[in-house]
Amino acid sequence: MGCRISVVTVCYNAVDCIEQTMLSVLDQTYHDIEYIIIDGGSTDGTVDIIKKYADRLAYWISEPDKGIYDAMNKGIAVATGDYINFMNAGDTFRDQSSIYTYVDVIKPESEIIYGDVIIKYHSRFQYRKPLWLDHLSECLPFCHQSVIVKTGLLRDRQFDTSYRILGDYDFFYSCYKRGLCFQYIPEALSVYDSTEGVSKDCLSEIMAEKFRIWGIEHNWLLKLPWQVKLIKDKSSHAIKKILPPCLVLQIKGLLYKFRR
Repeated sequence: MGCRISVVTVCYNAVDCIEQTMLSVLDQTYHDIEYIIIDGGSTDGTVDIIKKYADRLAYWISEPDKGIYDAMNKGIAVATGDYINFMNAGDTFRDQSSIYTYVDVIKPESEIIYGDVIIKYHSRFQYRKPLWLDHLSECLPFCHQSVIVKTGLLRDRQFDTSYRILGDYDFFYSCYKRGLCFQYIPEALSVYDSTEGVSKDCLSEIMAEKFRIWGIEHNWLLKLPWQVKLIKDKSSHAIKKILPPCLVLQIKGLLYKFRR
């Protein structure tokens, strides 16, 4: 299948990792890629690195935005590809042929194509398959860096900028509920750096955003079991912070396999 792929990287003050991400895109062997960078007005030297490769970019801009989903929507607005992939600063494609591998097996009817991911935690790596698609009812079962979405679909329903953390989950949850066509490809598309993780201070906000997405923010009875889970998650997060990185990654992998 021949199609054009738009890769969008949103970044802000990412001088330590932006070049690695950019080169993983620019070195792809697939012939028809346009690369778009939306920078949020970096002041740390990120823009100097972007300018270094400006002649190889389809579009780039550096200006303040209203958050990551506002920046992603800016990328959608200028993309001309058939499909869009969002590759965040700090993350990379698995190898130089990653996009070619995916494009070669995309079915014409597919609107959202997702695959495996390699999780990086500090200096360690773990190969991870997505959860079953029906897990979308409670969480994002795949890593969005390993997803390619039809551009028209993203234009019709851009990311809701009222969400600070789960705008991508809100989008894919909506697509799932509408019965859109998802296609799974059993290959890792990206390497996702999870070293920073989600702060325990964000867990309550994440759950609050999920309640909004599910439409149960005012139903205390439906919220109750999830609030109990939130307490457990906070305790788990606190414990993981004091464990060695290698053990944390092993625990995450075992829990993920159990959920599948």
